[in-house]
Amino acid sequence: MQIELFIDGEKKLFTAPFVPMLAKRKYLELKAAEDASTWAEVIEEDDAYLSILADVVFQGQFTVMDVYAGASGEYVRKKLDEAVFGVKREAESNEGNQPGE
Repeated sequence: MQIELFIDGEKKLFTAPFVPMLAKRKYLELKAAEDASTWAEVIEEDDAYLSILADVVFQGQFTVMDVYAGASGEYVRKKLDEAVFGVKREAESNEGNQPGE
């Protein structure tokens, strides 16, 4: 992802190698502050799904917050499919998972 910003009168280009899921979580936290019932449930549900990878499959080698900060949503969905349904997608992107799998 790229963003162009004018800083001190000069246009600068910033690049991120991927959009971490933490961006979505932060957004949901802000929405939860507005309407606690609905958005807090979404956060809880996302945390529960990510705990399948962090707590069950990889047995605490990393945290749910590590997944949010270290991988894209698309990559995590692929890994959940692999873990839960045994589905490994062809031409899988390593986005959000450098240098290993």
